[in-house]
Amino acid sequence: MAITQLKQCNNIPGDQLDNWGAVPKPLGEPVSQLSGVIISENKDGSEAGIWECTPGKWTRLVMDAEISSFLKGKAIFHPEVGEPIHINAGDTLYFDANSKGTWEVLETVRKAYLTYKNDDTE
Repeated sequence: MAITQLKQCNNIPGDQLDNWGAVPKPLGEPVSQLSGVIISENKDGSEAGIWECTPGKWTRLVMDAEISSFLKGKAIFHPEVGEPIHINAGDTLYFDANSKGTWEVLETVRKAYLTYKNDDTE
């Protein structure tokens, strides 16, 4: 059994995270830049890790189910159906599989996340 501990995840300097490049589907300027660290990755593509994103607006492409706890920053998620969701440090969100919408990152956000496949994942 492996146990991984990352201490003070909200305080890890950004330059110590892996550079994941620009978001694939930006919606204007600025173009959000992604970074993070994958803690665990499974054969089916599900994973757990730390994710950071700089300000910008872009289309969500992850169609797995996901639970995320936000460690810092501010953002708004605009689901395809329903009201915008305002996100602040300390919030936890759960996305059903195939949740579509637009991210609008207002202040660099960092979250701990777990994505996973389920019967509804496209």
